[in-house]
Amino acid sequence: MTQSSENIRGEIQRANDEWNSAFNSGNADAVAALYAPDAVVLPSTHAVIRGASAIEDFWNGLISAGVKDHRIEMVDAQSGGDIAYAIGKWSASAPGEGSEAQRYEGTVVTVFRRQGDGSWKACLHTWN
Repeated sequence: MTQSSENIRGEIQRANDEWNSAFNSGNADAVAALYAPDAVVLPSTHAVIRGASAIEDFWNGLISAGVKDHRIEMVDAQSGGDIAYAIGKWSASAPGEGSEAQRYEGTVVTVFRRQGDGSWKACLHTWN
């Protein structure tokens, strides 16, 4: 079943909003819960991360390092069957030298898989 572009964009935007909320509240467990159990995260600065436990550890490390104010601005989302992808821009702040926060930004691609309960969970997530 193919969803309309408007519907999938709304659903994926909600998933992105949940992700930002979980991360910005410092809850790595809640962030990891938004990924499929077999998900893969491909950060540009780390090794490939596989599975919920490793994904939680990765995000917990960034949260502990002071990364905050994460935002995803979705540019587009499309779906076919139980798979969807979203492309967008991300930004976040992290401690810089001295007391100044450093702002980082880049592009993000996330592939989502529809779960049995109808929710969408990330199964592949990468950014630069």
